[in-house]
Amino acid sequence: MKIILLINSLSTGGAEFSTLTFYSWLREKTNSEIKIVCLKKADPEYDFKEFGFETLTYLNGSSFPTRLKSFNLIVEQFKPEIVHSVLFDANLLGRISRLIKRNFKHVESLVNQTYSPYRLNDPNITKFKLQAYRFLDFTTQIFGVDHFHSNGQTVADHYCEKLHISRSRITVIPRGRNANPYLENKDDLKGLRGKLNPKDRIQIINVARHEYQKAQTILLDALFELNELKDRYIFLLVGRTGECTKEIKHKIQTYHLEENVKVLGHRKDVPALLASSNIFVFPSRFEGLPGALIEAEAAGLPIICSDILNNREVVEEHKNALIFPVDNAIELSKQLKELILDSEKRKKMGEESLIIYQNNFTLEEVHQKMNDLFNSLIKS
Repeated sequence: MKIILLINSLSTGGAEFSTLTFYSWLREKTNSEIKIVCLKKADPEYDFKEFGFETLTYLNGSSFPTRLKSFNLIVEQFKPEIVHSVLFDANLLGRISRLIKRNFKHVESLVNQTYSPYRLNDPNITKFKLQAYRFLDFTTQIFGVDHFHSNGQTVADHYCEKLHISRSRITVIPRGRNANPYLENKDDLKGLRGKLNPKDRIQIINVARHEYQKAQTILLDALFELNELKDRYIFLLVGRTGECTKEIKHKIQTYHLEENVKVLGHRKDVPALLASSNIFVFPSRFEGLPGALIEAEAAGLPIICSDILNNREVVEEHKNALIFPVDNAIELSKQLKELILDSEKRKKMGEESLIIYQNNFTLEEVHQKMNDLFNSLIKS
């Protein structure tokens, strides 16, 4: 099987990590020839060599016509059976190339709810711009995509509604994650925890880029309501900077949370940070299938998350997660207080998280399903 992975960049996000993890597995387990093509470089970005790849191709130029010409040359030379695209700009390029070349199957991954109504509250998005994207998305997918892969049922439902995609054209295969390597020996984490949390307080963690979608500012509003517990917790904010970084730092200063909140930025030791923590919090306004929640479950953490269907595909309310209404900082603060004060509940919920991960999100089964999908499309 000859495959081109076409992706916006290797920026440090959940979709990029999930995709690279799958292709690392595919390269190791099958005889597939894989070529990774990126539209642009990112900073920070994942090191493709850490996933077992020796080379990576960046397309020439920044304009769409120049990139399309560059990509079509790659298609002519490599002669892929499958082009698998991920994220909007790469998807659009793959669609137009498919219409021109017609000598490969174009598989497109649906990884987020692009047209969520919550996006209209994002100061960087206008209704006109979103509708224009949606029209372009709808018209080009009709003949430019052979099949869709969705990382969750909620995401599949979203695109069936918003782009009128037939259900028969979408295969739902969830994200998976590696088991957390630190659970068997947490003594290895004493140095890390001691450095970040020298007073050994309850360690709360969020892993997400600093964007409106991820709603870390709501989390800070909730922490402000916990003034009486400031000596009981430390909060780790992990993820690359973004549109909301300035507001996040402003709220930390305004709420006098400098002693409680550590903004760690992008980190390569996320599994260790998770395994050294006590509570995972995820206040997102919209998602795909949240890989960060799966990683938290693999680390055996109790979870507090927003009430969106995407999160409910991963967690089980009252078993391993407390769930609060989107943007409701008061309810979130109550749930934080509950888990900070109840060590037994944290322990039981964390045990349930690990069971849910082991039953639903281990990598081998997920990746085999993707491989089977590709093979079936080639034969069709």
